[in-house]
Amino acid sequence: MISNFLTFDIEEWYHANYDDVDINKYKSTNTNLENSVNRLLDICDKNNVKSTCFILGNLAKEKPNIVKNIYNQGHEVASHSFAHRLVYTMKPNEFQEDLRISCDILEQITGEKVLGFRAPSWSIKEEQLDWFYDILAEQGLIYSSSVYPAYTYLYGIENFPQYPHRPIVNGKEKQILEIPQSVTRVLGKDLGFAGGFYLRFFPKWFIKKTIENKNRDGKSIFLYLHPREIEKKQEKIELNMLENFIHYHGIKNCEKKLTSLVEIFSDSFIRMDEFVIDNSNKVGE
Repeated sequence: MISNFLTFDIEEWYHANYDDVDINKYKSTNTNLENSVNRLLDICDKNNVKSTCFILGNLAKEKPNIVKNIYNQGHEVASHSFAHRLVYTMKPNEFQEDLRISCDILEQITGEKVLGFRAPSWSIKEEQLDWFYDILAEQGLIYSSSVYPAYTYLYGIENFPQYPHRPIVNGKEKQILEIPQSVTRVLGKDLGFAGGFYLRFFPKWFIKKTIENKNRDGKSIFLYLHPREIEKKQEKIELNMLENFIHYHGIKNCEKKLTSLVEIFSDSFIRMDEFVIDNSNKVGE
């Protein structure tokens, strides 16, 4: 059976990287994060599924009980950076320090080594590939799930391989396994279909059929979601019309859609770290 992954990016409702949005003005507001995370974990528990949770370091520092709960229920704790900064806005030494702090916080809470990383907002561009993977390896990580393998105005790397692999950069194979976001061809363009806005936008039948087709072709996919995406009633960030649509469209039915998809594919979901360890000698064959 082909392995798939259920992943969650654990962050507050206001964590976003749109231009001209100052999240600092929202930090003192009330949050329903713990309840939202528990609902996601309940979906997993009811279907005997273990997920991979990419958790912000500053959130873990402020709310360690959320991390402990995730870990104690058998889910993987991975890094989503410390402060949710876009990787392509940082210099290598800045990213290295951000990653180190985030991993240290998570490891102190769980007592277990962090093995995976997901960049905030898929913020890896081709220019960062060389030093990005080297820094992950220096920190002792073994995989990344950070690249959107197509171009959008917000993120992405065009012509990036659309399967788990060790990237070859400047003729050298990196030590880190990259598990890129799952995309499919829609009207001549590669688009995501199984997470975030894409999961909220596309109908369940389309997502289900696409996952089945990908798995039939021997390709793993991952679902991903943020806790805020199952909150029907929540405070909102001030955004322009397009960004508001991307950020909030489809939230009303998102939890129901996610629940159904997890039920359908429950037997195929494993933690990303388990997949990487089990397939460490097979990737690229």
